[in-house]
Amino acid sequence: MPNREDIEQTIAAIEARRAVLGDALTDAALAPLRQHLATVDEQRKQVTVLFADMVGFTATAQTMDPEDVRDIIRAYFGRISEAITRHGGWIEKFIGDAVMSIFGIPAARERDPEYAVRAALDMHAALEELNEELQRTRGIRLGMRIGINTGPVVVTHLGGRPGEDFAAVGDAINLASRLEHAAPTGGVLIAYATYRHIRSVFDVQPLPPLSVKGKPEPIEVYLVRGARPRTFETVGRGVQGVQTPLVGREADLARLGEALEAVRSERAVRVITVVGDAGVGKSRLLEEFLDRIDLSTGGVWLFRGRAGQEPGRRPYALIRDLLAFRFQIHDSDRAAEARQKLEAGIGSFMGVAGIERAPFIGHLIGFDFSASPHLHGILDNARQLRDRAFHYLAQLFEAATDDHPALICLEDIHWADDSSLDAIEYLARACAQLPLLIVALARPVLFERRAVWGQGLPGHELLALRPLVEGESRQLVAELLRRTIDAPQALVDLVVGRAEGNPFYVEELIKMLIEDGVIVTGAGEWRVEPARLASARVPPTLTGVLQARLDALSPDERAVLQRASVVGRVFWDAAVDRLSADGRRARDAARRQSDPRATRDMASIMRTLRSLETLLEKGLILRRAVSSFDGAQEYSFKHALLHQVTYDSVLRRPRRQYHTQAGEWLIERSGERVGEYAGLIGEHFELAGEPERAADWYARAGRQAQAIYASELAIGSFQKVLALLPEGREVAPAMRRAAAYEGLGEMLLWQGRYNEAAEEYAAMRVAAETAGDAVAQARAWYGLAEVRERQGDFHAALESAAQVERIARVIGAQTELAMALLLEGWCAFQIGDTAAALALGEQVLLLATEYDATREMARALNLLGVIHKALGQHAQAIQSMSGALELHRDLGDRMRVGGTLNNLGMTAEARGDGAAAAAYYGEALAIAREIKDRELEILSLQNLAALQQHTAEPS
Repeated sequence: MPNREDIEQTIAAIEARRAVLGDALTDAALAPLRQHLATVDEQRKQVTVLFADMVGFTATAQTMDPEDVRDIIRAYFGRISEAITRHGGWIEKFIGDAVMSIFGIPAARERDPEYAVRAALDMHAALEELNEELQRTRGIRLGMRIGINTGPVVVTHLGGRPGEDFAAVGDAINLASRLEHAAPTGGVLIAYATYRHIRSVFDVQPLPPLSVKGKPEPIEVYLVRGARPRTFETVGRGVQGVQTPLVGREADLARLGEALEAVRSERAVRVITVVGDAGVGKSRLLEEFLDRIDLSTGGVWLFRGRAGQEPGRRPYALIRDLLAFRFQIHDSDRAAEARQKLEAGIGSFMGVAGIERAPFIGHLIGFDFSASPHLHGILDNARQLRDRAFHYLAQLFEAATDDHPALICLEDIHWADDSSLDAIEYLARACAQLPLLIVALARPVLFERRAVWGQGLPGHELLALRPLVEGESRQLVAELLRRTIDAPQALVDLVVGRAEGNPFYVEELIKMLIEDGVIVTGAGEWRVEPARLASARVPPTLTGVLQARLDALSPDERAVLQRASVVGRVFWDAAVDRLSADGRRARDAARRQSDPRATRDMASIMRTLRSLETLLEKGLILRRAVSSFDGAQEYSFKHALLHQVTYDSVLRRPRRQYHTQAGEWLIERSGERVGEYAGLIGEHFELAGEPERAADWYARAGRQAQAIYASELAIGSFQKVLALLPEGREVAPAMRRAAAYEGLGEMLLWQGRYNEAAEEYAAMRVAAETAGDAVAQARAWYGLAEVRERQGDFHAALESAAQVERIARVIGAQTELAMALLLEGWCAFQIGDTAAALALGEQVLLLATEYDATREMARALNLLGVIHKALGQHAQAIQSMSGALELHRDLGDRMRVGGTLNNLGMTAEARGDGAAAAAYYGEALAIAREIKDRELEILSLQNLAALQQHTAEPS
């Protein structure tokens, strides 16, 4: 017969799925379990107790009619009771205008302390809504204090309704009541016993120790300030509920603490890269460090991000995760909501200035800010957009560290995209004089791909985590087996010898031995079966141990874990349930319903949920506190190596089907923000063996990366498109290939890889001819002309630009025509044909004016200004350049504003106006430094230096 603990765990698992299963099915499943549970009269339980009381209402009530008092009390209790029960709390009693509730009755849940705190925050929110009504109708406001404590109580069943009528007594209740009395009005005060369970989920403020009647020493208390923006799963160590302390890492932990204190005292950046093999304890060290920070009295702004195991999917994905964590942005948020959260978050640090700067940062990390007036005119200038976004990102941390140090925690950076790592290195340099600590976790493979990581960064230190020495490994094994009666030396030797100092390997070995029946666990003591120990066959590698654990799962559990591995290291229950043999049928049915979950097969749902609960209990996966998608619980694999081993075990045929279903699930669930998943969706379709669908999504990902100057990601995406699409004579594939060649050519041109870019533009021209696309042919010739112009071969550039002009005039493509004439004008000027250059510039200006093409108009004026200066026509030059400057300002193109200011400065200097020249150069230099344009900064400094030298020379 199942014991009480088993029944309570089953009740908790079913109750957690009430929203999915519905009240009728849930209540029917719970009734017999609660009936059986109620037969036990008395029990000692660990619970979380919440006390809430109104403040000052007694005096107010004395002046009111009794019926009005009754109505207010009813409204108050109704609202706060709903908040309590919604989070699974049991209301023990009402005392006047106070309420006592318990979380953990009738069945305890692992996250009861968290649920109690969430209920408390919701109670305050509900009271605020009631106050708005009371202020309007009666002119009064209510106040409330809440105290919360976690600890053991004695629970007695009173013999009434099964599972509902209880009484609880114990010191934990008394302390919760004392905390409520000490809490500030509108506050939630918690004891350390609750704090240690919820510190990774909520922002709390440590308060001075509180003296409590009946306690010999003051107790540690904390004021809850709110839910953290986003939470990471805690990488807790332990086996079967046995938690272990950090072993062998005291010096490493102390080093991190010293770095934070140095940042705080010296107000200078420090960067620590923690390097170690898989399973050696990098994440565990970080969690322990963050726990220590929570216990400290100094405030720290925490930004936290993790790179996914798919470095080519999203540009700046790590930076995006960093800001999403801080500002509580979820993938299920609508596009407008995500933008609003980012703007509000940046504004909370930067004030009004954040309104202008948020669109640059947001557009860089994948949120669509293309409609923002602040980006008007520079969306086609990816380099400038990136440079300004980097600069504003540094300013964000400058504002954040004005009152507190900031801590950036980056996990798994060996998987981070290069654009994200570029941004982190830029931040470290730009924030050299700020109290900022960057802690990055990586495997050694990072240095195979980025050998110079960390070199030259201010305050950089490499912290290499070594394997545990034998004594430390034995200490860890002893901690994990502390419930075991006389653990045989042979067992300890076996685990220590095979694990080779890897803490994760130690845990997984012990879990495997438990699952194989070598170690028999129970509620109290554990024992070892000598016969099974003697015959135990332990795999020699960590991968082998993980495979053995996978093999030991039931068919349903293994199938669920395998489907989850196809979704990714982070996955969702709804996605896993979708990845099944009948997934396509379920998809088609769901599309006919407004609720995508409405037609899911109930039996399939129940099997998936049961398997996920079992996998959680076995420590193979972790439940995440916040889900990226509404209506889906988010999980992650306990370790990246387990994810890889599981994925490798999926047969190729079902794997392809699963990837198709995963891609389609992402398309459906991400809605209007589906473009942000373009690369990931493309990868799913590629692995599914659907090249054309994959090519479409990779092309979309390439264009997005191109638009924010994430050159390596864009190049990789366009190369994927070309590898997936056939090279035949069909028109449609040829058009798609031409577009990919153009994107690839442009990115190579930006990187200065001119010969490679020329090859791509030549291939683009062939594909465009195959497709019969004259515009694409013209653009291919233009790309080649740009390459030759950059190489200094102006005659070749002129020939290619002339081809663009010829095609553009035939088909009436005005934009391409203006681009060709402008390039011809610059090339003519470079080879000394100023008359031709002047005529071409005037043609472009006339054409651009006729078609109201502001960008081409500005560039034509700039060309004409440079030509007039060369001819000594200074007044005309200044007039043209000033017109260009005004248009560039209107477009928001600050890089070209700086360039035009330098041209104006040189013109003023040529006509003898040194003061005006100095002003122009100075303004250009200020812009260059603001947008972090190194080339513009050097040019401006050179011009200033030459001007100063010229004015210093005797006449």
